[in-house]
Amino acid sequence: MMFRKMMAIMVYAMASVVVFVAYTGVSPNSWFILYEPDIPESLKHRE
Repeated sequence: MMFRKMMAIMVYAMASVVVFVAYTGVSPNSWFILYEPDIPESLKHRE
């Protein structure tokens, strides 16, 4: 009985995480760690 409750809680938690990820539209472009904006031409050093 306890095992079934734990499994149900785990399934609900994983489903809510999947729904959250789907709604936020996670893609490699929106990962803040990998985000590197383009440098404007006015800030680039000209040689």
